[in-house]
Amino acid sequence: MNTGTIGIALCLAAATASFSSYAGDHRKASRDTRHADSAMQVVAIEAREGEPGHGWQYFSDVRRHRAVVISPGGDYYYSRGKGLELVYKGAGAA
Repeated sequence: MNTGTIGIALCLAAATASFSSYAGDHRKASRDTRHADSAMQVVAIEAREGEPGHGWQYFSDVRRHRAVVISPGGDYYYSRGKGLELVYKGAGAA
């Protein structure tokens, strides 16, 4: 092996190492901002007593297509964008 071949091999190794470390930092920063931007938000419902939805609480994460609904009796429903699923049965209204 001559010195030119060794020099090229060292340059390629250095470039590969620096590129992978750059890519890793980029993904970490992207992941941090994604989590900061995505969170459950309260969905305001103004249902009067006797109307459907009265006493229910709604939370939604539009970016991740998820929602949580809490019934007046304490039942928790969860949706991944394909309908509600009962995940916790409450003891009933106090």
